[in-house]
Amino acid sequence: MRKNYKNAKRNLIFGFGTSLFVLLLSSVISYLSILQLLDSQQWVDHTSQVSSSLENLISRMKDAETGQRGYLLTGEETFLEPYTGSKEEVFNFYNAAQQLTSDNKSQQNDFPLLKKLIDEKFNIIEETIIDKKQGRSSTISTLVRGKAIMDSARMVIKTMNDREVKLMVIRNAKMNKFASLTPVFIGFAALTALLMTLFFYRKVQKNNSMAEKLGMELSEKKKTMERQIDKISDVAEKISNGDYSVRIDKRDLL
Repeated sequence: MRKNYKNAKRNLIFGFGTSLFVLLLSSVISYLSILQLLDSQQWVDHTSQVSSSLENLISRMKDAETGQRGYLLTGEETFLEPYTGSKEEVFNFYNAAQQLTSDNKSQQNDFPLLKKLIDEKFNIIEETIIDKKQGRSSTISTLVRGKAIMDSARMVIKTMNDREVKLMVIRNAKMNKFASLTPVFIGFAALTALLMTLFFYRKVQKNNSMAEKLGMELSEKKKTMERQIDKISDVAEKISNGDYSVRIDKRDLL
């Protein structure tokens, strides 16, 4: 009986430990999934920040170009308002984008070219404005070169934006793959824990039933032995009193 008790206790401990391990594994998987989702969200925000910086950069260059054209056409300095301070703002956005992509070698390789285009564009804008103020007309070749530089800057920024979006798509694909598998892992872990719990519960129940049955058998044997002892004691007493005719029926000992 003590052996059955030990077996039942061991089964309980093993079953509880296994179920706890499976549940802990499920918790770890859930935690990793949450981390992946948070990481993915951070990369989405990162891509948005890079794209915003690059778009603001080219937008301020357009503003400067618009101010230049208005001034060249009218000679009114009020048209230069979009141009005023634009170069400083453009380089603020440039620095922000460069810092955000500091871990991306491909992106970093494009910044020297972008800086060169920005410098050339603003040099042409400043040159044409000075010419206008001094009464000289800008040459068509200068204006055409300015347009070509602006188009090149747009292409560089588009390439950089596309690269960021592509990276985000790749990262999201990995995240989605992990996220799609997470419910499967969690469901499997929960089902395994449930089955293990039921298995060991039934095993413990079986051990308890066997222990109860054994206990009943022992109790019955004890009663039988007590009856046998009582019968033998009764016979022994009669014999000691001189009654030698007494006999023990085997059926009385059963």
